[in-house]
Amino acid sequence: MIRHRLLLLLFNLLLVLTLSAQQVGLVLSGGGAKGIAHIGMLQALEENGIPIDYVAGTSIGAIVSGLYAMGYSPADMMELIKSPTFITWMNGTIEQDYINYFRQSAPTPEILSTDISLRDTVLKPGKILPNSLMNPIQMNYAFLQLTAQYTALCRNDFNHLFVPFRSVAADVNNRKPYVFRQGDLGDAIRTSMSFPFVFKAIKVDNRLLYDGGIYNNFPVDVMEKDFNPDVILGSVVVDINEKPDDYDMVAQLQTMIIHPSNYEVPAGKGIQLTFNLKGVSLLDFHKADSLFRTGYEGAMANMDSIKRMVQRRVDPFDLTLRRYQFKSRLPVMRFKEIVINGTNEAERNYIFKVLRQTGEAYFTLEDFKVGYFKLLADRKIKEIVPHAIYNPYDDAFTLILDVEVNHSIRLSIGANLSSSTSNQVYLGLGFNVLDQYSQEYTLDAYMGRVLNAVRAKGVIFSSDDVPKSFSAEFSSLNFNFFQGEKLFYNDDRPAFIKQRENYIKFRFAMPAMVNGKMEMGLSGGILMDEYMQTKLETFSNRSFDRSLYFLLNGAIRYDFNNLNAKQYPTAGKRTYLGLQLLTGLESFRTPDSVGYRSKPDKNLTYTQFSAGFERYLSLNKRCILGLLGSTVINNKRALDNYTASVVQSPGFTPTLHSKSAFNEAYRSNQYLALGVMPIWNLQPNLFVRTEYYGFFPWTMYERSADQQAIPVHKWSNIQYIAEASLVYSLPFASLSLFVNNYSYPKGNWNVGINLGYLLFGSRFHD
Repeated sequence: MIRHRLLLLLFNLLLVLTLSAQQVGLVLSGGGAKGIAHIGMLQALEENGIPIDYVAGTSIGAIVSGLYAMGYSPADMMELIKSPTFITWMNGTIEQDYINYFRQSAPTPEILSTDISLRDTVLKPGKILPNSLMNPIQMNYAFLQLTAQYTALCRNDFNHLFVPFRSVAADVNNRKPYVFRQGDLGDAIRTSMSFPFVFKAIKVDNRLLYDGGIYNNFPVDVMEKDFNPDVILGSVVVDINEKPDDYDMVAQLQTMIIHPSNYEVPAGKGIQLTFNLKGVSLLDFHKADSLFRTGYEGAMANMDSIKRMVQRRVDPFDLTLRRYQFKSRLPVMRFKEIVINGTNEAERNYIFKVLRQTGEAYFTLEDFKVGYFKLLADRKIKEIVPHAIYNPYDDAFTLILDVEVNHSIRLSIGANLSSSTSNQVYLGLGFNVLDQYSQEYTLDAYMGRVLNAVRAKGVIFSSDDVPKSFSAEFSSLNFNFFQGEKLFYNDDRPAFIKQRENYIKFRFAMPAMVNGKMEMGLSGGILMDEYMQTKLETFSNRSFDRSLYFLLNGAIRYDFNNLNAKQYPTAGKRTYLGLQLLTGLESFRTPDSVGYRSKPDKNLTYTQFSAGFERYLSLNKRCILGLLGSTVINNKRALDNYTASVVQSPGFTPTLHSKSAFNEAYRSNQYLALGVMPIWNLQPNLFVRTEYYGFFPWTMYERSADQQAIPVHKWSNIQYIAEASLVYSLPFASLSLFVNNYSYPKGNWNVGINLGYLLFGSRFHD
């Protein structure tokens, strides 16, 4: 009896030891946003005490398994993926608080740009095309922030993470998979998810690495070879038989690029879960909740089978405690030294001064983030790839920056295709110089029926503790208000107006916090308005009266801007205050039988104050409320005649349509305007924007019998503008279908469509 009891005890002891030694590996496939289902599966496993001792993944599987190896819980992962920060990482946009408005170039209608290197002896067509759909600057920073401390903690050995980890990338030069077992954790994860044409390839040890799914989208072989666990749990989120949608270019590329992979866990070795996720594309991260639920429910439906295969259990509380203990050993993220590669000495000194303006012995990740986006704001630096190496003796990191300075000519092309007369083509050339000072030189050309213009501009930035900039701009432009179309609405009013401006501007500017700047400037220009004071059935260029203005403009202006788009913004705010003193001469000329007859020139001096704001408030996931206010106050006298006075009055033009349509009822030397813009998000990048504006003029002009302008001070001529637009934001432009109504003239309804950007740039009075 005693012997039988001893044998039973020994058997139970051996069983416990066997079960406690049972090792479980988790393999996660690639599949883009579908991989969020992996997180749901992880949640189900943890709730049921299923241990995970090793992880391996490709593409999105590398992201999820990498985060798990860093000690992230499924809840932590979902919080990250659903955060606004993650969205900016994926689409390459800069967070509003880090938009360095001081260094940004003025917005243009650019929809496509490329750099033509001056160092290439032969122009290669492939180098002209963009190398990725998504701007990499956010990803470059994000993976430093996300992984640097964990790389330091594991001492570059992925076996020493919270759980051992492997990721697979694609070595396109050697046409084979590349397995990450050590090195920089950020590189290991990022290379595995760098899908061609969507994200930029990453160079590691002189290897050009792309998405690991190209050669091995389910690294079960890596799991077996490196860890040989007792049980392998697999999660597959791709359907090899799914055909790409006819209009989904990314899905078509995915089908063409990814090689066939083995999606099977070896028989008797474990369990593989395959999730049906048809209709989910590579970048559908906005479907995170439903994808998580699919993974969770699929795992729970198979939990009995998993438990029979995996008999060992871990307590969820113990797992949470181990995560806390692991993360408590992370080194503090601070930097002491900077190593800058890829630059000459002058460029290196400039970058260093921008990053280390505090003069303190150490600087933080936040300090670097501000400087990083500051350096990239003005396109003089094409790319900065940061890494961090931990030095335990200083308890600080050395920041390694691989910098690519832009030594190229930048060619930009833009357009606006419209159902109205607002069709426009834009061409731009830019050249940057980075040495002791940062310099930018641009030449822009606008060609269209409304605007024809040429602008040349040069800007010099200092890298002082308080940065400064000096700019000079020359512009020559012709602005036509719908030649041959009706502009004024009474029969005795002009039907055609042309404005010409030739001016030079000098500006001195300083930053005001991250998103603002202060400017002081002096401009000189010659302005000419051509118009008719009476309505005629036919006209020629000699039929127009001319008003000429020879003006100097001294200005001071504060501007704050972190709006998230240059057209149809949905987030951020803008505030501006401006004061101008203008002085010069007014000259009037009228046509006669032999040419133009001139009146004596008149002095023209006045001051003008302008202020405004635009802000967008997120009410919930679907609804956004925009608010707008604008005011102009000046003491300009009435000009030579009624038409001249109205044409030179500041206009309220809050919509795209109003910027190219002349409407005298929305022009005044003193006015207040208010607006609300309710916006409804239908799906990512598609929204309905409604706009309601009230225009409250204090000073209006009335026409006398002899065509003179009679100022009238009253609030009674209140007008409104209402517009509704369906807007789709493309990565390179916006597409909008709109309908609007103006209170003046009665029945003024307009319907149209725009594709591109309708931006006219600055004018003399701006």
